[in-house]
Amino acid sequence: MAANLDPTLELWIARFRGPLIGLLASWGEDWRSAEELAMDTFAEAWLSRRRLRGDASDTAVVGPWLRGIAHNLSRHGRRRRARQRLEALPAELPAPVDTPDDRIEILRRGFAELRPEDQTVLRMFYLDESSTREVAALLELTEKAVESRLYQARRALRALTDRMSSPTAGGAR
Repeated sequence: MAANLDPTLELWIARFRGPLIGLLASWGEDWRSAEELAMDTFAEAWLSRRRLRGDASDTAVVGPWLRGIAHNLSRHGRRRRARQRLEALPAELPAPVDTPDDRIEILRRGFAELRPEDQTVLRMFYLDESSTREVAALLELTEKAVESRLYQARRALRALTDRMSSPTAGGAR
């Protein structure tokens, strides 16, 4: 640890580093990633410390705040890795259908058949990792309207992918 750290940051690290690593590992991160994410959490917390509501030396206030930051970083990392795996898939998948890669291709094709509005809201929420609040602000909708659109878009996508993957459909099989 560097000698020039702020005492408040040192307190956070000393008190929460171990528990945070354990929490991240319990969420499915490997230990090395959990250690890195814990340090990223402290960095993010320090950079956004002005948004902390309460006393920065009160562990009852800081703990839940760090947990929220860690949760968001972990979730974004999982989404980013999933997106990278999806983008790395070849455009044409070999037959037969029924492997996870084939299901991703069916998902891609179903997504391409969705209405543009549904594609937009799904892309913003899942691929761009925007919150419903951010999507609402960008599309000039209420959060409830975004939640409704997400629900409808997921239902439509499910219907399309189910149709494409059914053995009687002229599609995937």
